[in-house]
Amino acid sequence: MRLGLCLLTAILSGCAHVAPLTDIQQDTLADGQELCDLVGANYVYLDKRQPGWDAACRRLPDQVGQVSTRPEQLRVLETLTDALHDPHITFGTNSSISPRLVPSGADYWLEEDRVIAVRAGSAAAQAGLAVGDQMVSVNGRTLGDALQSRLQPPDAAASEAQRNWALNAAAAGYRDEPRSATILRDGQILDLTLEGRAVVPPESPLTARMIDGAVGYVRLNDSLGEASTVAAFDAAMDSLRGARFWILDLRDTPGGGSTDIAEPILGRFLSDSAPYQRIRPMDAPEWVKVAEPHGDWTAEGPVAVLVGRWTGSMGEGLAVGFDGAGRGDVFGSDMARLAGGVETFTLSRTGYPIRIPTYDLAHLDGTPRHVWSPPHNVLADNGDGPDLALQAALDWFAEFENPAVRPGGLR
Repeated sequence: MRLGLCLLTAILSGCAHVAPLTDIQQDTLADGQELCDLVGANYVYLDKRQPGWDAACRRLPDQVGQVSTRPEQLRVLETLTDALHDPHITFGTNSSISPRLVPSGADYWLEEDRVIAVRAGSAAAQAGLAVGDQMVSVNGRTLGDALQSRLQPPDAAASEAQRNWALNAAAAGYRDEPRSATILRDGQILDLTLEGRAVVPPESPLTARMIDGAVGYVRLNDSLGEASTVAAFDAAMDSLRGARFWILDLRDTPGGGSTDIAEPILGRFLSDSAPYQRIRPMDAPEWVKVAEPHGDWTAEGPVAVLVGRWTGSMGEGLAVGFDGAGRGDVFGSDMARLAGGVETFTLSRTGYPIRIPTYDLAHLDGTPRHVWSPPHNVLADNGDGPDLALQAALDWFAEFENPAVRPGGLR
């Protein structure tokens, strides 16, 4: 083991002044080293993050001395992965002191000191946080202190991407800390409390309705990983049969999901097989995924796909798939930008599962999925304000009612 040898074998290494590690501390150090090696061998985006990751791994022995509980053990490993500033690297478990994940555990999005998105129905929306607010402090910390609290290693020069990740991770906070926001709006300082607000998750995998007797609307409720979603989607489509236009709302898919669920959803709008996404492994030629038609009838007519900051992973794949297959126009803002496809590894000593992106994903045109932006750029996540993305889609459909729009323009 190339890290922590002095701590693990104090007598042999001549570091007799160092107290022997407890069993839980040894396990933490051993699995931290295993994680360093796993990332080195499997993480597809390590290249630009290598210096920071190596520095964090070198610091690991200094972090384990205070570990005495399983939550503290996990926290050390979670802090280690902060050095990669990649929200798609996650542990398949958490504790009461774990960080909240971004985007699924966040309800607003910052760009420098400005709020650029607020999740509809969230605690932040209920508290009155609005797009355009200037953030002064988050969870009791100034923006500078909040950002520094998530930068790893703390003494390394941070890129713009790392600083942006750290700021939004700090805003999401930790599970054991109260959440608050102090903002500047119209020259007035406002203190908003984000705790104690009931956010009731939907009970069903999706929500479906007909709009104006012509538009079939289906919203997925973070259900791209649930086995029941395909059957629920088919039933919803049957209830909306006869719609002339379609809206697929992917703005609540932060948890990602499975191609086994996403492909039948795309397939419901296809009459023939269609390529929809490029796969780029680390050590093999790239290839293209193909979706097949699904169901006993095909949904025809224009399709609008709605996306936003809480469109994550497989939701992003569906969006680029509809666009790449030429079967839908995408409306909204930049998505969660969860890069690549993940594989799950299990750490030997602790048994913690860790998900690491091991291959890149791209639009058919070659644009990396986590870089691609919707062609119809409109504010997607407007808190308790008007639904601008939905209205943009409805306005787009209205253009097809104009005789000047030729049928050949339908997608």
